[in-house]
Amino acid sequence: MKDRIATAAQARAPREGGSAAVTGPRSLIRILRIVEHLAAAPQGLSLAALSADLQSPKTSLLGLLRPMCHFGYIVHGDGRYVLGPAAYRMGVSIVPTLSITRIASPIMRELVARSGETVLVATLDQDAGTAVYVEKIESTRSIRYTVALGTARPLYCSAAGRVLLAFADPAYITRYLKRAPFAPLTPETLTRGADIRCLLPAIREQKLAITMGEVSSDVAGFAAPIFDREGLVIAALTMAAPVSRTLAQPGVFAKLIRDAAESISFGLGHAGAALHATFTEPAGLAAAPRKARARAAR
Repeated sequence: MKDRIATAAQARAPREGGSAAVTGPRSLIRILRIVEHLAAAPQGLSLAALSADLQSPKTSLLGLLRPMCHFGYIVHGDGRYVLGPAAYRMGVSIVPTLSITRIASPIMRELVARSGETVLVATLDQDAGTAVYVEKIESTRSIRYTVALGTARPLYCSAAGRVLLAFADPAYITRYLKRAPFAPLTPETLTRGADIRCLLPAIREQKLAITMGEVSSDVAGFAAPIFDREGLVIAALTMAAPVSRTLAQPGVFAKLIRDAAESISFGLGHAGAALHATFTEPAGLAAAPRKARARAAR
């Protein structure tokens, strides 16, 4: 199925203190952060270490740690606190429900609300050499990008495909670039393996791929990698939109997709990821300064 822009007729927990949007009891946030810190420290942490890490007074922490010990969520011994059986029981009950779509969906919905564009998750089909869309939330605009789940896109010319290719095994990259057909889908499509290979280091460094009219002349794509807890890229988060709506502010779209992908990676347990608090208020893309839009369009 061809990429298309369709008309309607056709078709978080932010860091404590990091945002004014943080509400609710501060003690609850501290309890959750205690669990997070102890989960990342199997050898346990002392009261002094927890106090320093959480920037919280020892006396305040003790008021939280004692009931957590009482109910078995943490255990204290040899001067250190470690996760207790109740915490592991809760973790075991959560793990079977863990999936990339479950974690990604609320972040994708927030990204659609902020950007006004369609957002998708794509995974790599190594045998076919394609990126396959496995989850999507469409824009509500009358003119929008639309595609069926299960649709495959070439790795060499789609934003999601280039992300998945860039983070693939080096041996696979070499095999793919030797055998790919590199069909010119539009006048903008890159059709030389050497040109694609030159793009990959920057994609890995920036954690971002952008395409303008390479799969379909009127479609722009922005994609960023999604990492699992082992640091492996298991999918790409993609935002697709009419080229005309992205030319004025590509940097804004790039930041949105990278922040959203990193938030999903955070949810999957990737140690190098952070949960971004940028998804708490509408972005107001259309309100970007006129001069900034004009500079980006040139």
